[in-house]
Amino acid sequence: MKNLTIEPSKGYGDIKFGMSVEEIVNILGEPSNNEELESIIEENENCSVLYDYDDECMSVCFEGKTKPVVASISTYNEEATLFGERVYEMDRKQIVDLMKRNGYKDFDEEEQEGDTCLIYDELMMDFYFNNDELIDVVWGVFVDP
Repeated sequence: MKNLTIEPSKGYGDIKFGMSVEEIVNILGEPSNNEELESIIEENENCSVLYDYDDECMSVCFEGKTKPVVASISTYNEEATLFGERVYEMDRKQIVDLMKRNGYKDFDEEEQEGDTCLIYDELMMDFYFNNDELIDVVWGVFVDP
């Protein structure tokens, strides 16, 4: 995948929220791994199928019982950009500043055993850090199953 632009509420490059499993496979090919998470959807209304694309450094989560669609995306690709900047070159403070410059100042922060997560509920976007190093960006949209 050449376009590595993280687009809050829209998608990731050519991958858009609401796309079907078939559309994603047409773009990215078969996943390196897929995991059905049906038991979780019943408990937490979370994703039902997760496709991992190791070569692309990303995962795509599909939600929906009859026709699953892209509901969230996760990337750990060091080339990924958000608001025109490479986020994997930033520490926690720089990401908070980037988000503020783009109109998103409200966030929650969770810490656990050296890991930190910045949670931007308005965008359904989370930034995961290990010892202040960004290790994963996850964002999505609400999908009505």
